[in-house]
Amino acid sequence: MDELVLEAMARWPNVPAVYGWLRLDRRGNWMLIDRGRPDFDEDLHGQGSPITSPQIVDFIGRNYESDAEGRWYWQNGPQRVYVDLDLAPLVLRVLGTGTQARLLAHTGAPVASVDSAWIASGGELLLGTDLGPGCVHDLDLAALELAQDDGGGSGLLLEILGARLPVGQGPAPQARRFERRPRPASD
Repeated sequence: MDELVLEAMARWPNVPAVYGWLRLDRRGNWMLIDRGRPDFDEDLHGQGSPITSPQIVDFIGRNYESDAEGRWYWQNGPQRVYVDLDLAPLVLRVLGTGTQARLLAHTGAPVASVDSAWIASGGELLLGTDLGPGCVHDLDLAALELAQDDGGGSGLLLEILGARLPVGQGPAPQARRFERRPRPASD
């Protein structure tokens, strides 16, 4: 976390957290949802507008973490901004191909290890990593090495970062980390 953010947290320790105005889409794009603007309409503006400034995207990525309950947030100075997740808290890009592939989170952090893999109900490939749970970017799936399990198991195996993992199906084991936090009722 940035030193200036840590200093702001120490200076103003009781700033309330906010919900419902920052969203991470399934491709790793940050979306700003400006609910306070005049004539805001959830149906028209509820998905948000992309944050495109490289400096702001980098700042969010450096200060993006999960709390003890597994909810993901951006620490914006002294204020914690909980993120609405379209799919997973991390979106993983694949660099290289096959068993030599490496993974990079949408925050810019490299993935050092993967300990679980599963396919979600929508066909997305989800991974448990040292950084936290993430989905593989849909445009990068073809670069991975998936094979049929010929060793008596059922299903697929994924070879990545030196690991050979069975690919589960159905709900993710860490499903609570993927839930979207309900928005507070309007005043």
